[in-house]
Amino acid sequence: MLLAEMTSPEVDALDRGKTLFVMALSPLEVHGPHLPLGTDVWIAEEIRDRALEKIGERHPELDYVLFPPYYVGSDTIPGSIEVDSRAINLVLRANASFLAARGFRYLLVTDNHGGPRHQIATAKAVKRLYEKDGFQIIAPFLSFFRRMVELDPELLARLGAGRGACGDDEDSHAGLNETSLMLRTFPAEVRPQWRDLPRVSINPRRWPSLVMGTIGRLLSFLGAEELGKDLSHAGLMLSWVTEKQPSTYIGEPCGASPEAGERMLDAFSYEAAVAVDAALAGKPPYHTPLGWSLRVIEPSR
Repeated sequence: MLLAEMTSPEVDALDRGKTLFVMALSPLEVHGPHLPLGTDVWIAEEIRDRALEKIGERHPELDYVLFPPYYVGSDTIPGSIEVDSRAINLVLRANASFLAARGFRYLLVTDNHGGPRHQIATAKAVKRLYEKDGFQIIAPFLSFFRRMVELDPELLARLGAGRGACGDDEDSHAGLNETSLMLRTFPAEVRPQWRDLPRVSINPRRWPSLVMGTIGRLLSFLGAEELGKDLSHAGLMLSWVTEKQPSTYIGEPCGASPEAGERMLDAFSYEAAVAVDAALAGKPPYHTPLGWSLRVIEPSR
């Protein structure tokens, strides 16, 4: 069902414990010269649809209500539409509160954007709604993206991929991974020059990466491993986006393939289904996304 087409009585007639609301949320963002601005939301919608297929096999009793897609995101790359991260937090809280006030319990949010404050704002909304209303905002990309960036061995084995090919720091934007996702889902929207785009890497010798990376390694050595990793990751990303003319893609688009995109879509949608399993079982929906130890940088409550 589509929420925008339903009347208020029709919404209220739904079974509170057997209705899963679903929202795709990501920014309009520059993705190289070869992918459309809507790439992240389109991929989030594809993940949504695949996840619902998997969830339906495991929980045939559930009904699904789809929100319209939200084209909003923070910490986008230069030249994109940038939204204050507090807006992400407030949008999620407003929609979840609308549902919680009517007695509903579950909202699955699919996303494909790794902006640090974007993810932190999402995680704060998840935590706030669960503590306030016992409402479950299920946001699997918060954990999945961390696994991608930290090169989780189990995920890499599932993908048949390695460093620089799984959405990690060496493939962080519109590179092999996201080009593969689009080749699998919307091949007609991928511009032909993707085949000729060489690998572009972030310069790790710029001052943000050198300074923050050094501090991060020291913190990790002293036992603050999560803080150290978050600081090092943030330094590398800042080394990219603070350049005078930053590249609009990072990675190797010309190495992409529909097959790699299929494996990533299957892995992500499976993780979303597992997250819904956990929510239905009553497990808290908390996440520690990349940057969570630096959450003071994100002003949402």
